[in-house]
Amino acid sequence: MMLRSPVLPFPHGFTTRDGGVSEGPYATLNLGSKWGDDPARVRENRRRFFREAGIAEGAHSATEGTRLPRLWSVTQVHGRDLTRIGPEADVEAVSRVRADAMASLEPGVALGIYTADCIPMLLCDARTGVFAAAHAGWRGTVAGIATAVVEALVQHYKVEPGALRVALGPSIGPCCFEVGEDVAAKFASHFVKPREGQKPTVDLRAANVAQLVAAGVREAHIDASAPCTACDRERFYSFRRDGRETGQHVAYIRRP
Repeated sequence: MMLRSPVLPFPHGFTTRDGGVSEGPYATLNLGSKWGDDPARVRENRRRFFREAGIAEGAHSATEGTRLPRLWSVTQVHGRDLTRIGPEADVEAVSRVRADAMASLEPGVALGIYTADCIPMLLCDARTGVFAAAHAGWRGTVAGIATAVVEALVQHYKVEPGALRVALGPSIGPCCFEVGEDVAAKFASHFVKPREGQKPTVDLRAANVAQLVAAGVREAHIDASAPCTACDRERFYSFRRDGRETGQHVAYIRRP
């Protein structure tokens, strides 16, 4: 059900499509509710995911007493904005915030990113205890989402960029991310692979790694080795491969 990265010392995970009850194009562990799957099956899938991840069900404030953390998410919009989740935050209010990254120090919080090809990015700093999650599609990458997250962690949490650990989860790889010339032109040429008679491909992972390194993150602290979602139909959902009749994964991170 879950993949994990050796570079992250905080509890975290990237779901696969294994271990759920959904059927057809959503089989089996679809955790997204917006593309037509049976809501009851999605609820059961989420229950199984919560149990595996050590996350509690239901909504609460960041300081509300609970044995397990709760999953927090935002309304992802393919931008670069980050919202901070402090002790007075409300999980339902945060879910309506239009942003693509979250950061927190709170022990009762697990940050969750929904994807089906875009890059789920998880970050943490053991010294300060801060952890963050971001959603990086091509628009967010062009907007500088990785840079924005590191800058926010430095500004608001006094993080040393060189101490950050970062994992990029399963996402569409340069093997499969075919784009039009208009999109390719938005990226530096070394992230674009021209192909005679075909559309070029773009390496979103390399573009985000470059942003992280330019922001001060040590390349040795970045794990960008996750598999391609579009290539592996058995393990991953892919919007680019299957369109809206597909599921969504969740990447999460929380404090130890």
